[in-house]
Amino acid sequence: MIARVTRNEFSKGFFDASRPAIVADALGDWRIAERWTPAYLAAVAQSRAVVSSRANDGQYRFEPSHDGARSHAFDNSETAFGEVARRLADPDAGDPVYVMQQSIPDKLPELLGNLVVPHWIEAERPAINLWFGRRTTTQLHFDYSNNFFAQLHGSKAFTLFDPRDSDCLYPYPHETATAHLSHVDVDRPDLERYPDFARASPMRFTMEAGELLFLPAFWWHHVSAPGVAVSVNFWWQPGLRQILDARNSTRALPSLYAIDRLRSFKQSFLEPAQLDFVTAAERFLDHGRTWAAGILALAAFDEWGSGGPWPGAARRPAGCRLSGLADDLRELGAIALARDGAPTAQRHAIEDAASLAGAVAQRHDDALIERERVAALLHAVTVLGAAPGTASA
Repeated sequence: MIARVTRNEFSKGFFDASRPAIVADALGDWRIAERWTPAYLAAVAQSRAVVSSRANDGQYRFEPSHDGARSHAFDNSETAFGEVARRLADPDAGDPVYVMQQSIPDKLPELLGNLVVPHWIEAERPAINLWFGRRTTTQLHFDYSNNFFAQLHGSKAFTLFDPRDSDCLYPYPHETATAHLSHVDVDRPDLERYPDFARASPMRFTMEAGELLFLPAFWWHHVSAPGVAVSVNFWWQPGLRQILDARNSTRALPSLYAIDRLRSFKQSFLEPAQLDFVTAAERFLDHGRTWAAGILALAAFDEWGSGGPWPGAARRPAGCRLSGLADDLRELGAIALARDGAPTAQRHAIEDAASLAGAVAQRHDDALIERERVAALLHAVTVLGAAPGTASA
């Protein structure tokens, strides 16, 4: 069972430890009985354009497309907020509709004065979103951000799983934008196809109006609402310790590599901790996270290649899918070995980089990646001068 605690109790043991909990007395300043009912919402921000979603069966699911991107199994349309809010406020209306993950500051600023950012994250500048729907179910997934989830009207049923259960939850392939989603239908699990799901340990509970859920990053969750429900959530970035500890935390790296070879990941998560690709890879190695250390070591070698004056450097695309990284780095390895003064002691590690890239692309699995291979490549990259001069934290 999830702990239901007071604000004082939550502050003393749950927030810093990244343990899920429901804070029962956190929303007293919100005046939710006046300011967050469907009828109230139908009367404010009427002309604001929002995206409303419709799934005939109430199941809001995502699937990977043929190119690894994310596609959804429901219809979206831009709608005036007042129109969809009136439909949801009508007790006789039965159509499924969901206004989900709509930014309150950007789309519905009229609601900002009705909420209070939880004081634990006042300095984090969190993303704030509205969730407003009828009979909705979202598939089992995890988020890459920490979450405070305020239940304001109606109820929602949650099923949580610890990140340590990730291998039992059958995630989508790691080189897709849906790598944070599970194949398993929590309400009707097919144990013939997904037998290891029986070994996972679910935490099931129902959130009622007036309760605030702390959902740490990387915790798997399945959410459903039996009727009309209004919720607001706050997302903010996890700390480096959370990323190091959660075995599913790096499943987004292949998608980020395909966008910009992890440059944005480095800027957002590593540099604030005074880390570069090499020093971050060393941190992951220390935690036994060899797959993540491997991709970061490859990113360090790749970064060295992108900064060189040699032929072909300017033609390198901004991003690269892991399935094509081996070929990309094979050419880069030849350049490194052909340079005057190429480090003879590191030749094997440089020659092995393409093979290591192939192993990383194969599967998100620490058992596939040998620590010695990663350490050797990190040493070779350091000798090549690839590591920026930030200090290890």
